[in-house]
Amino acid sequence: MKVTLAIAVAMICALLVALWRLARTGDLDQALMTGGGVFVAVFTMAFMAMTYMSGG
Repeated sequence: MKVTLAIAVAMICALLVALWRLARTGDLDQALMTGGGVFVAVFTMAFMAMTYMSGG
């Protein structure tokens, strides 16, 4: 359940950032690169936070 929630949160954030970057720059490659970076960062932080809150 933790992993599913972390992936869902990361995907939503990544899509929002990628669409925002695409709207601002019009460059699809840059939008995908930025969205991918946000996905990895948010997934890592969400998973770490949920692991910490569950006590290990």
